[in-house]
Amino acid sequence: VSHIPEDRMTYGVISDASIQENLIADMYYKKDYQKCGFLKKRKIIENCKTLIKDYLIKCDDQYDEVKLLSGGNIQKVVVARECSQESKFFIINQPTRGVDVGAIEFIHKRIVEIRDNSNAILLISADLNEILELSDSLLVMCEGEFVAYFKDTKDVTEEKLGEYMLGLKKMSKQEMEEIYHER
Repeated sequence: VSHIPEDRMTYGVISDASIQENLIADMYYKKDYQKCGFLKKRKIIENCKTLIKDYLIKCDDQYDEVKLLSGGNIQKVVVARECSQESKFFIINQPTRGVDVGAIEFIHKRIVEIRDNSNAILLISADLNEILELSDSLLVMCEGEFVAYFKDTKDVTEEKLGEYMLGLKKMSKQEMEEIYHER
């Protein structure tokens, strides 16, 4: 499971650590990056350079402290680390909050690539356009309860979605039968 957290500065990065340290934070123990407890520095440097290039992270080099980057570039560090994992399930929470338009477009493309590689994504976002643009299906919650399920998002509008999110409407259990499996 890979996780892109809602708050990148509290849960996504170690702000005083370097970009490199943040990019390998949950990979350093894997065979590719260490042998007998010793880090393979060349492999780590090579991987970090590749991720910085592939994820368009604007920095002087991989040894810069993450806190010196813009919000969008910090988010790209988190996205690069999490999306470079061999995960099959991604929890992506508020992926574009507080980032510029260019970073939003880039992050959206990466999310679509993840989906297109047959991975499951749980996308949580307050941005209804983002939800409708990136989702194949929608499960709506209101006050901790499932209130609507849309198997296909093609005909779902912001207004329709908003009615369920605000608790103005609620689908019956029969309408949402695909998400309920009685045992």
